[in-house]
Amino acid sequence: MKKFFLFDNTESDTKVSNTRLLSYAAGLTGQNMTYNFVSTRLFVYLNTILKIPSEKTGIITGVSTLWDAVNDPLIGGLIDRRKHKPGQKLRPFLLWTPLIIGLLVFLMFVDFGFKETQTIAFVLALYILFDIFYSLQDISIWGIAAMSSPDSNERRRVIQWITISAGLGGTVAGLFPTFKDIVVTNSIMSEKNSYVWGALVFAIGGMAIAMLAYRMKEKVEPVEPEKKTSFLKDIADLRYNKTLIIVCLARTVQSISLALPWEYFFETKGISYNLFGQEIGGGSAQVAYGLIMGIPGAIAMFFAIKLINRLGGNKRLLVFSEAITIAARVIAFAVGANDRFLNIGNLAVVMLLLGTAQIFTNMKDVAHRSLLTNSIDEVELKTGKRTEGIVFSMQNFVSKLTGAIPKFIQGYVLKFLGFDQNIKHAANQTVINAQVAPLFLKYRWHLFILGPAIGSVLYLIVILFLKDDPAHTAEVERQLQLKRAAAAEAQQTA
Repeated sequence: MKKFFLFDNTESDTKVSNTRLLSYAAGLTGQNMTYNFVSTRLFVYLNTILKIPSEKTGIITGVSTLWDAVNDPLIGGLIDRRKHKPGQKLRPFLLWTPLIIGLLVFLMFVDFGFKETQTIAFVLALYILFDIFYSLQDISIWGIAAMSSPDSNERRRVIQWITISAGLGGTVAGLFPTFKDIVVTNSIMSEKNSYVWGALVFAIGGMAIAMLAYRMKEKVEPVEPEKKTSFLKDIADLRYNKTLIIVCLARTVQSISLALPWEYFFETKGISYNLFGQEIGGGSAQVAYGLIMGIPGAIAMFFAIKLINRLGGNKRLLVFSEAITIAARVIAFAVGANDRFLNIGNLAVVMLLLGTAQIFTNMKDVAHRSLLTNSIDEVELKTGKRTEGIVFSMQNFVSKLTGAIPKFIQGYVLKFLGFDQNIKHAANQTVINAQVAPLFLKYRWHLFILGPAIGSVLYLIVILFLKDDPAHTAEVERQLQLKRAAAAEAQQTA
């Protein structure tokens, strides 16, 4: 008897069973718990807990993330070129890499009492090791979506679910500031130790959950035997993938903005927020913001495919999303300008505006990944090669490049604004205004709200050059099906 919905075990050559998909999606939740903890907390931890100057923290995290980006295409090329048994191109990396990743991330948040230079060298060494293993896992965990089915509609269903789950992992990691506020305020542990416990839960715990992704099967193999080519030739073949080039370029230019991490907006000591009549601290305000940004968007993700179909394609969703984002941020800036965001209700309105825009921003991930998986089919039709490794390594390259660019900018923006990492330890608001960072306090709202809108405008300019024709995608899929059927028939005859 067929089980209901997520517990349906029905599977075929083109369909992924819901139980297998559930395990795969859970793996993405665990993976993103770990990655989001590192990406959102490491800068703040080094700067405000270990007291490394802002510009040096920007260099540490920027260089680390830049290496992370450069490393990905190298790993992706090696994955595509390595010999493997059928159905085992990516799966093995999903089993053993999480254990190493969890341990390395945990060690990043342990203070061993090193001097400043030693700490910088230690964190960089850990990050380089972390990135090598994380790239192996990350490329494999996303790349296997392109191999989950030869049917583009089924792949898009898989992508929708794992994108939802990845967002859930980020939301769970976003609960850390509340945990930190509770344990520090109630003198349960120091702020430094709260990061150690956070790393234990989100790094080691997250990676333990990530191992569930190993259950996903690889159902797509190249129609023709892959010919051995040089690594440079594999990179050069990316010229056939115009979709990948445009998506990567659009995402890169979007990162060129003056936006500050939200921690610097919310976590200034001496400032509290009135949310629905309740006075809350910066950490709690940050969590409320994270939930409002995350939960509606996560729920809306269940309707992403329907909206893409209604709008008439992936590209139209991307354009629609950025237009909504720009409008919402301009309105939010007007609502909260001149410190009105501190008044009762205004912060809530701002959060709701940005949360509404985030609904469509989240859906962009489904559109991006659907475009990339479809582009792999198109390249296979042209060259005879499957390029999951290099394509999803380029996706990761851009994700990390767009993480590195803001970090370089943020470090120097904070320095220019006179930010002092001791701001959180000032006695009261008067001390902050008089001694710490008047420029920072004056412009943090502008950068927090309008900074990302600059990137959205740049993204729109590039993404308009993208070609997205659902009829063409269907024709590519049809031709590949014919080639696979002919190859299978020839093999049986032989």
